[in-house]
Amino acid sequence: MNRSLRLVVAALGVPTLSALAAALACWPIHDGPLGPQLLIFGLILATGISAGLPACLTWLTPERDHDNT
Repeated sequence: MNRSLRLVVAALGVPTLSALAAALACWPIHDGPLGPQLLIFGLILATGISAGLPACLTWLTPERDHDNT
């Protein structure tokens, strides 16, 4: 997989998966008040993105040859 395709997958995948996880976590309280739903959704979304982006940057970093010893 080339680097530009990896970048597109990371840019679309991380927020999408985080939003999906947040929606699933908020589903049991969907009939409740909006404030707690937004708080929980926002926290899960922010946590997923802040944890996922560094992992994607590591994944996007080109591999280096370690033969220069």
